Amino acid sequence: MNLRILYRSVGSENAKNRPAFYSKQLALASLLRAAEKVEIPTKIVFVNDGPMPADRLSMMAGAGEIIPVTCGSNRASYRHVLRMPRLRRWAADDLVWLAEDDYLYTENSLSALVSAAAALPDVDYFTLYGTSRLSPASTRRRPQVTEDAAHEHAPLVEGVAWARTATTTSTFGLRVGTLVEDELLLRSIPFVGGAFDRATCLTLQGFQPFRLPELGGEPPKVQPATAAARVARRAALTGLRATLNAVALARPERRRRTLLVPAPSLATHMELGAALVAGHDWPAEADGVRAWMASRNASSTGPTTEQTAPTGARPAAASGIPAGTTEPGVLVSGTSSRAVSASGAAAAASPAAGRSSAASTDHSSAPGVGATPPPATPVLRRPFVA
Repeated sequence: MNLRILYRSVGSENAKNRPAFYSKQLALASLLRAAEKVEIPTKIVFVNDGPMPADRLSMMAGAGEIIPVTCGSNRASYRHVLRMPRLRRWAADDLVWLAEDDYLYTENSLSALVSAAAALPDVDYFTLYGTSRLSPASTRRRPQVTEDAAHEHAPLVEGVAWARTATTTSTFGLRVGTLVEDELLLRSIPFVGGAFDRATCLTLQGFQPFRLPELGGEPPKVQPATAAARVARRAALTGLRATLNAVALARPERRRRTLLVPAPSLATHMELGAALVAGHDWPAEADGVRAWMASRNASSTGPTTEQTAPTGARPAAASGIPAGTTEPGVLVSGTSSRAVSASGAAAAASPAAGRSSAASTDHSSAPGVGATPPPATPVLRRPFVA
């Protein structure tokens, strides 16, 4: 089993109420730090919707494959990445982690995810973040959400309790085989409007996602200009949501998925209020990530930049990669960090480096044309070999 991370990112910011420690660079660094702890081969694909700041781009170039896209919305980029595992013909038992760019991960979060997936082969979906639980009193027509610590399905894996959750965001994990089976449904649900991630989680688990008062949808931020347009919008949403209710209730037993979350969560959405997971010192976690970043910066600017190429690495003349580095995109646990020269980082940031050997073995590539990113300082470069 491989862990394949599809990291969706945009360079812009929104108006969400963020904690003081928030930054997208911190979010990215926390994921890279967590990936270092994983004990199975790990490959990261960065799907960047639009221009990306140089600091984040340099971090990405040293850690995986970069795919620039022009999607223009969260829904569009989400639907874009859902088809990539099928198009690239990834192995059915590989584990895919779909990641957004504003989450803070604990250091052992991804390794806990991999352990749970290996120990619980009958579980289909995993998330590292969730503030609600699915009550044992739920029925398929009346799912109930609770904050209670008692759950109908809470296995313990290497000291981490995994509870059944009612909903999470668009940051979650599953096996490639499950994704291929559910791809059509996953790509269709975002059109129901509103919080489509909640509707996704309930539908996949065979629970009716919308009650009768919700069928017409929530009032939009900008109302349609005419009464006819408002009526048409309501009719369309009512039809789509009623259809999704029917799909959820008709879902056969073998296709009713289970979604588990660690209790407590091992990652958090960096937004103040109920979205920020309680019970963990997230400012201290952010400080730990910054310390990790500082150590990588120190190693990249240290006095020693000449290194011996790792065993199995292609010669520099043949690969086009500076001596002493390997191609980005494949992480293997236990490989130590190495310093990389500035010229090596610049080469890694190029489109040619973005199309790593890992990508070439995937048989096909996702849409999106490359763009030459700006040179950046060689921070957080971690070379790995397959």
